[in-house]
Amino acid sequence: FPVVPAGQIGQASRYIYLAMNRADVDIVAELYGAIARLDTETRNLTIADIGKNRYPAEPIYVPDISSEKGWILTVVYDGNSDKSEVWIFDSDGLSRAPICTLELPGVIPLGFHGTWKSAV
Repeated sequence: FPVVPAGQIGQASRYIYLAMNRADVDIVAELYGAIARLDTETRNLTIADIGKNRYPAEPIYVPDISSEKGWILTVVYDGNSDKSEVWIFDSDGLSRAPICTLELPGVIPLGFHGTWKSAV
């Protein structure tokens, strides 16, 4: 499912975040292996290829309250090592490496959905 910042749900949003297939894979036999940001004004698609045998969950947008930018979080299952990690990207930096990866103590099953809830 495409994701927009929570404050923009039901409104026009410049950026849409989504999970997608990696380039040059058999889409019938392979799961999503990338996340992306679609700029609805320029139609530019910026892709973060997660790597072979790595499978991201849908991206979660986390706003930075001090700017118009934020972060993109995704839980990645690594089929090479049978582990899960949280990968954190700058929201405008999906073409670069994640700014942080956090190894989780167990595997998070594929199909995990989430959202960001700021502190109350």
